[in-house]
Amino acid sequence: MGADIFMSIFKSGKGLDWLLLALGIVLIASSISVFYEPNGVVVGGFSGIGIIIEKLIKIPVSVSNVILNIPLFIIAIKILGIRYTFKSFVCSVILSAALEMTKVLLPVFKGDLMLVAIYGAMLDGIGVGFIIKSMSSTGGVDLLATIVNKKMPYFSISSVIFISNAVIIAMGFFVFGAERALYSAVSAFISGKFVDIILNGFSFSKAAFIISDKSDEISNEIFACLSRGVTALNGRGMFTGNKKTVLLCVASGREIAKLKEIVRIFDKNAFVIVTDVKEVMGEGFGDLIKDK
Repeated sequence: MGADIFMSIFKSGKGLDWLLLALGIVLIASSISVFYEPNGVVVGGFSGIGIIIEKLIKIPVSVSNVILNIPLFIIAIKILGIRYTFKSFVCSVILSAALEMTKVLLPVFKGDLMLVAIYGAMLDGIGVGFIIKSMSSTGGVDLLATIVNKKMPYFSISSVIFISNAVIIAMGFFVFGAERALYSAVSAFISGKFVDIILNGFSFSKAAFIISDKSDEISNEIFACLSRGVTALNGRGMFTGNKKTVLLCVASGREIAKLKEIVRIFDKNAFVIVTDVKEVMGEGFGDLIKDK
């Protein structure tokens, strides 16, 4: 009976969410306990403030994380509603517990600050990515940004997070010195990249816009050689007034070189624009998944 309930939870997707959430919290706690806190590297967030507080008045990061989040959760309940806030509150409490556990169970790394910045960022970024994938947060700056955006929509969530983390890293500059503040900035950048990898995967894609008088031949060859669909868009040259067919094709990064070679063979005078695309879903790429 218990096993049936467990399997039904996982089939509904909720079990996977909680698994990602738990793993994400453990990874974030590990990055703080093993790398960041022992070396005075402050990468932002309430945990960054906690590292500063522990340095100044010896209150553990796990305790300051809860204390700092309590007034924020009270405000969030009034503005965002209790249902939205409850899961983040639970995650925040679990993170504080995980911080204490990882301090006891895991060894501390003290050494090259570049290694601290890189490996701390890897754990932190992957952990944050898992938590975002599970449609949750651990409170802190993310929740603060959501509240500010709700009350003042002209401030985007990303801009509030960026400004808040920049202020926290600047605070670390005055407490731990310039060198560690610079490594903190490096680590924050790397962590953001790992969050992107977790959310968008490694399969970065490219979009090619092709303007050519040989559009039919080029599109047929792309389909034959790459098995990629091509969409024809109607365009018009504003200088000449002539109508043009603009081909749009999305391909993987490794296929784009072949695509350019196809265009070169058929029309050396073609005009081609290749740009990065953040996320591609649909036939030939990832599944189109509804938001939860």
